[in-house]
Amino acid sequence: MGIDCPSFSKVNIGLKILEKRSDDYHNINTIFQELQFGDIITIDKSDHGCDIICDDIKIPKGKKNICYKSYDELIKKFPNLSGVKITIKKKVPISSGLGGGSANAASVLKGICKLFDLNLSNDELESIAVKIGADVPFFIKGGTQLGMGIGEILMPINKTFKGFYLLVIPKGGIKTFQIN
Repeated sequence: MGIDCPSFSKVNIGLKILEKRSDDYHNINTIFQELQFGDIITIDKSDHGCDIICDDIKIPKGKKNICYKSYDELIKKFPNLSGVKITIKKKVPISSGLGGGSANAASVLKGICKLFDLNLSNDELESIAVKIGADVPFFIKGGTQLGMGIGEILMPINKTFKGFYLLVIPKGGIKTFQIN
């Protein structure tokens, strides 16, 4: 029997892109605000490996999927972990800047930990998450946080920015690596 894992999206309230780093990331200063809308992730135990099922044909199903990377990082830490089947129902548009893939990766990390009773702290999960992607650590705790570095240096903000967000998503999207 599987578990459902919420996978909320985010907006950046203000984003200052700083210098480019030697690892091709940019340092940033931003405020991440979690939104109460996102994809639906279900994780089931399986005999071995990581199978990914998604209702969007543009999402890779194998090792190139960011959710697979979450599973792979946990296997490095827990080599005896059995397999999983991850089902993704996409609602967050791809390449929209809302962090859909990163949120999915964090949800899978938290979901697998819950499914297998791995008892990892949020700090331990964040240290794994940064190996997967720059925005993934934010989604471990969510809420509202100040983000620095590549987004992995996080400080909670005890204020929610309430209101409405007008999201303008360009046709074809914008890949993060296109920002120079």
